[in-house]
Order: sequence, then structure tokens, then C-alpha cells
Amino acid sequence: MSQGRGQAHLGALLEGVLANMDMRARFREQQAVLEWPQIVGQVVAAHCEAEVARDGVLIVAADTPVWAHELQMRERELLELVAKQVGSGVIREIHFRSGRRRRRGAAAPKKRPRPAETKLSGRQERQIQDAAAKIEDEALRERAGRAFAALARMAEWRKQAGWRKCQRCGRWQRVGKRWCSTCSRSGGGSRKR
Repeated sequence: MSQGRGQAHLGALLEGVLANMDMRARFREQQAVLEWPQIVGQVVAAHCEAEVARDGVLIVAADTPVWAHELQMRERELLELVAKQVGSGVIREIHFRSGRRRRRGAAAPKKRPRPAETKLSGRQERQIQDAAAKIEDEALRERAGRAFAALARMAEWRKQAGWRKCQRCGRWQRVGKRWCSTCSRSGGGSRKR
């Protein structure tokens, strides 16, 4: 028996077994999940991932609400593409959700610490205590100390996250430019505070 004929025979045998077990539809649903990137193409697949298919419904996670909405608007077109790949009627609906998506087998993304979780150095803590100590009212001194610490943690967190200060006004900015958007628009009208 030739190899091509053996593979065809094995394929027919598998189809028969699946049909007898009433699993053909489930197999094709899973085929839609696995072949999603080929069905929709590289550009769309870069922004969404088929997660699961059950009872004719394919669940797709998009990386932003905008992509989820765009795909929802194209559902009929996408259903036609899926039908060409896995067969008509296998997938009757596609539900899109937005949110972080994770590739199968990939580790969960590292959780970045929040500003409140950022640790301050001993020197920074001493500076905060010294500044707060100058306030006479005890309740106000305690509140000011907490506020100073929160501001220092926020500044430290921004440094660790790659933020930089605008070279004109000193405001924190995410973008790696010399000036913040306000100073860039004003053409230098802002002064150092």
C-alpha cells in the first residue's frame, strides 16, 4: 500500500470513528479555533485570538475594545471565511470580547507594581520625616507625612517605569521626548516652576 493511499485510508477511518461518536462537529469547532490565524490573516490575528468553540459559538478575545467592536461589525464576513475553512454550519456565531489575551502555553504577563507598592530608600524616608517634622499640628503632620510619602512613591514608580521629566516645565511624561505635549504645543511658553 502506498503512503498516500494509507493516509487517505487513515483519514477516512478517522472520519468514520468521529461520525460514529458524534464528535465530527466538535472536531471541526476545534479546527476553527486552531486555524483562526490562517482564516483571518496576519493583521487581524495579531490583535485577536480564538479561545474556544462550543455548540457552534466561537469565542474570540481581542486585545482592545476597538478591535472587538471592529470584528463584531465584520462577523458575517468572518463567518463566511470560517465556513470555507471548516465547513458550513459548524460555527454559527462568533462572540468577541476585549481584554488581555495570552498565547497558549505562554506564561502570565508580569504584574507591574503599583505606585503604592513602590519601596522608598532610607534616605528618601528620612527626608520625608524631616519635612513633616516641621509641622506643629500632630494630626496634620501625620497626614502630610503620608502625602509626602505617596508623592515620593509615585515619582519613584514613574522613574522605574521609564517616565521622564519635561525639560521645560518639569512635568512627568511617558513619552521619550524632551518636552511634554503642553510645552510642545505652546512653543516654549511654559516656564520652569
